[in-house]
Amino acid sequence: MTSQQTFEKVSLTIEADVLHRVRDRVEPGKVSAYATLALRRQLERDGLDDLIGELVEINGPLDAEAVARYVDEWR
Repeated sequence: MTSQQTFEKVSLTIEADVLHRVRDRVEPGKVSAYATLALRRQLERDGLDDLIGELVEINGPLDAEAVARYVDEWR
């Protein structure tokens, strides 16, 4: 049994330059799909921010030098 994805139509106000850049990137009729992916990525980042906040609350602040090392490794 497969679950059907449900959709809801909304109205958004987007800065004109951002919308123009999106329209330049995606096929006509695909702006909503692009926006959905962007919103999903932002929700994932928000979840990571929440997790980091919880870990900092439990373990104390992050070591700036360690963070810098990890950032360098990821680049």
